[in-house]
Amino acid sequence: MSDFPQEEVRLGVTNGEAHDLWRLPVDLEWVATVLEADPMRCQGAFLDLETGEVIPYVVPDSDKAADEERGDREAEPDRWLFLPCLGSRAVRQDMAEFAAMIKYRPMRLRLEQAIEGLGAFHRFRDLIYAEGLASDWHAFSDGRRLARAREFLAELGVRVSAL
Repeated sequence: MSDFPQEEVRLGVTNGEAHDLWRLPVDLEWVATVLEADPMRCQGAFLDLETGEVIPYVVPDSDKAADEERGDREAEPDRWLFLPCLGSRAVRQDMAEFAAMIKYRPMRLRLEQAIEGLGAFHRFRDLIYAEGLASDWHAFSDGRRLARAREFLAELGVRVSAL
């Protein structure tokens, strides 16, 4: 028996094949931004499984550029992991949970009203800045965003190491 602690071996899956978990220095802020982006406006991004770099996918403006970009990824398909844009549903949930944490009932009700319907993000932002809650919101939101990004990557077999 070894004197060293055994590290749990986890497997990731690529194209249906299991492999050891990737350990990469990934910018979680970038990943969170891609995941939260509007799928109607964002094409997603690719995670380089060798370097940890997040590369936004940009629709090429010509067939030649499209062929070159696709060729780079097709030459080494196991090197790239696609990151989709999932939209803002999780951010809306964060706003609701943040509002629920506010103990002063009139302020909580104002926040809950602000996040209803179209324009919710702007109303919420304006209200938290006007009421001096911005730093509390950013601390709460940043922690949630990064945790979601880390969890999303972990489900795909990527373990994030320090940059």
